[in-house]
Amino acid sequence: MFYAHSRPGEPKEKWDPLEAHLERTASRALGFLPQAPELAYLAGLWHDAGKYQAAFQRYLVESNEASNEERPAKGKVKHSIVGAALAHRVLQDASLQAALAWAIAAHHGSLSDKPTLIGKIKNPGIPLLDSCVANISRRLFDPPQPPAIPLSASGPGALWIRMLLSALTDADMLDTESWDQGCERDGGYATVCTLHDRLEEALRRKAEELVREGLQDRPLNAMRDRVLRECLRASKLPPGQFTLTVPTGGGKTLSSLAFALHHACAYGLQRVIVVIPYTTIIEQTADVIRAVLGAENVVEHHSSVDLEKDTLANQRACENWDAPVIVTTSVQFFESLYAARKTRCRKLHNIGKSVVVLDEVQTFPVDLLAPIRRVLGLLSQHFGTTIVHCTATQPTPEPGSMIGPRMDPAPRPIIAHPEPDFEVVRNRFRIVLEKNLEEPMSLEELAGELDRYACVMAIVHRRREAEELAGLVEGCWHLSARMCAAHRKAALDTIRESLKAGRPCRLVATQLVEAGVDISFPVVFRALAGLETLAQAAGRCNRELDGERPGEFHIYQATSEPPSNSLRRELAVAIAFLKRPGFTLDLNDPALFSEYFRAVLDEHVVNTDAPGVAVAEREMNFPEVERRFRMIEENGQSVLAPYGDAKRLLASLRVVGPTRQNLRGMQRLFVSLYDREIEELLRLGVIEPLYRGCERAWAVRDGSEYIYSERFGFGWKGIRNPEPEQLIA
Repeated sequence: MFYAHSRPGEPKEKWDPLEAHLERTASRALGFLPQAPELAYLAGLWHDAGKYQAAFQRYLVESNEASNEERPAKGKVKHSIVGAALAHRVLQDASLQAALAWAIAAHHGSLSDKPTLIGKIKNPGIPLLDSCVANISRRLFDPPQPPAIPLSASGPGALWIRMLLSALTDADMLDTESWDQGCERDGGYATVCTLHDRLEEALRRKAEELVREGLQDRPLNAMRDRVLRECLRASKLPPGQFTLTVPTGGGKTLSSLAFALHHACAYGLQRVIVVIPYTTIIEQTADVIRAVLGAENVVEHHSSVDLEKDTLANQRACENWDAPVIVTTSVQFFESLYAARKTRCRKLHNIGKSVVVLDEVQTFPVDLLAPIRRVLGLLSQHFGTTIVHCTATQPTPEPGSMIGPRMDPAPRPIIAHPEPDFEVVRNRFRIVLEKNLEEPMSLEELAGELDRYACVMAIVHRRREAEELAGLVEGCWHLSARMCAAHRKAALDTIRESLKAGRPCRLVATQLVEAGVDISFPVVFRALAGLETLAQAAGRCNRELDGERPGEFHIYQATSEPPSNSLRRELAVAIAFLKRPGFTLDLNDPALFSEYFRAVLDEHVVNTDAPGVAVAEREMNFPEVERRFRMIEENGQSVLAPYGDAKRLLASLRVVGPTRQNLRGMQRLFVSLYDREIEELLRLGVIEPLYRGCERAWAVRDGSEYIYSERFGFGWKGIRNPEPEQLIA
């Protein structure tokens, strides 16, 4: 008898028979990849063929481990490459051989490049296979040949391999977990059709409340109702790609959710995945959805998960996204789709047969727009995924034309003619061009302007400017990424309370408050930037159409430039538009943004795949693809802010060592600082490694908490090096 897993101190009768584990894993994988079930079945059937080695069976006796998962262990025996070699020996089709070999070889680690995989199959794969071939069950050598799938390098081959790895990894880990625990996971989730019914009931109650209060005919509420009805109508259309263009404050969150749940229920799709650009709005959105669908059905997966919400079910669902509603970030979503590591890929098969709602799509980095659009098209064409591109400033293709990189299939508009909805909010604000944008406004001049208003917000380009300007304005709040997520949320909650109560409130912030943050000021100042950025900032001005007069949206020319190449490119295009003879800036005109994005994405000027992701993808160089596809540059290092419960969490970490739970509990307290700042703080002796052996995460030393202020977070004072030009505020 050969075994897959052993139990400490238990007789072999209680171990996991290898052939049973292979069959169970194969059956699970088959269900996880309905687009290629035969291929997924073979991946499961062959993945642990290397455990037929006599050396591995001795390893189980000596180590008594429940699994041979990726971690240091004395006497550890390589086994994944044996299944890869078996696939090459048994299958006839070369592309299917390669797909299975890549996935099986990576199921305890990462996808490799092609030369590395071939080298490993030749040695040690084939010799190890030969050494245990007499032990391997005969049925593994005579499986049915699976049908071909589109695995050519010029097509969706790399994504198919990641999906196959995902199905195999999730099946293997779930089977091992259920054997080890003696039972299957109990997700306890509602179905998407049940959630569809809950949402309908919540929307009905909301409509009745508006009627009781006599508010149903207010223009903004009537517009929100029209948007909802259009979303419900379009949800009956066949799966594919869609656009949803709605003015800021138009009820996009619940209307897009209504589309997604109705569409999923109608077409047998499994879940809804809401993808949001910033952690500043992900918690806000998740709270809205949880209130309607129940907290137990909604999983957040991002870098700032609150420990109090981070239940065991949430941790498990973040591994494989098996919940009915996932709320995640653009970084997590897209970097997983171009990942090499099996831990990042594990969730991918659950993106198939789902509805993906992409919020604030105008925030996608221009220099990655081609690979972003390509992978969305592949999900839609090959894996039954419906994609919804949502924004008030739509950069996706217009019906009958194409803006920027190719999208296939071309999206269909949920609202074919959104112009009347934008007319509703046309009087939300009036635009004021400070100094006619002919000369820059200093921070001192801007501070003088802000002091004229009791309630006002200013949005600046850079974090350093935010701190300096806030210091010049009397009684002013400050928000930037130099504050940890927990600190920012607490500040935003207090600011909203002040605004609701009608108390004086001044705020200076970076662009993190723009896209989707539910906050409204009667007066907003914004540094001149790209037109879509201005429109998003203007969406924080008189958001609910309060009062008899429109709000004021002031645009000024800053003394600094935006902090990234793409933002500077967008600013240059905006300036060119503003200099046109007779041009009038109308941020409530959807047609303006079609013309604007056509200029921004001019293929003769901008490279929408600057890192060369497509080249590495065609070469099947998975590690290089993962390295090149980065939604955010990783030039910073994390410092634990001495805020909230940080001291207790740090003490616990240093007693028990780093664990998944205690590190996740700290995530809302980390701030990313630049390498040069870290060097300065180390020179001053005010930070130390987060724990022994940690190289790029830090904690503030006892007695040095003064470097983090209640107002500014990690301020610039005492840090001599300037902000690097290439990084985003």
